[in-house]
Amino acid sequence: MVLRGLIAAGVAAGLGAGLTALAAAPAAAQAAAETTPFESKEFHYAVALPAGCRHEEGPGTVDTICAPDFDPAKSALASNAAALVLSVAAEPMAGEGDSSIGALQERYGGAAFKEELPEAVCGEPDKARVKIENFSEIIDGPRLVYTADVVCAPVRFLQIGERRATVRYVLTPDVRYRLMGRAQVEDFDRQRGTIDAFLASFRVLPGEKAER
Repeated sequence: MVLRGLIAAGVAAGLGAGLTALAAAPAAAQAAAETTPFESKEFHYAVALPAGCRHEEGPGTVDTICAPDFDPAKSALASNAAALVLSVAAEPMAGEGDSSIGALQERYGGAAFKEELPEAVCGEPDKARVKIENFSEIIDGPRLVYTADVVCAPVRFLQIGERRATVRYVLTPDVRYRLMGRAQVEDFDRQRGTIDAFLASFRVLPGEKAER
């Protein structure tokens, strides 16, 4: 989000250029929202979800829909398409035997991760309308972690503006965890602290293998 320029009449000569530069400066991100803990015993993970948001749970999923100011009444009515959305989805990974990182990469590589992002994040079948940036692949002990930023094009007939998201998949030999923080492009930088805190809070818990 861009701050509106400071416009003043009758300013001294030479200040105009400085005011123009201020107009282009990005807004400061707001502090991360207060959180409440969430734990899935079935899929053995824990994450911190912002308070003041609407929580919707499904089979292996939890979606958190937040109004920009985290007001509970506004969050209760907020649209999933336009609000800040933080989500976790867990699904069992097919395959037995080799649980090495190489085997994880063979079963679900970076190309497969990027291939599904347009539909999974933006609901967009046309991959040309989705931009994927800052892809990274990290080995975290026995886990494989993919992260990317995604830009979703506007959907004008539904009056949905451009959206940005940070997506992280955490792959274990038994479960694939899909995490996403998405917001309207004009709100994304302001909500970055909350999105980053959400992603950083995610933990895989010890436990039995998830049911297939």
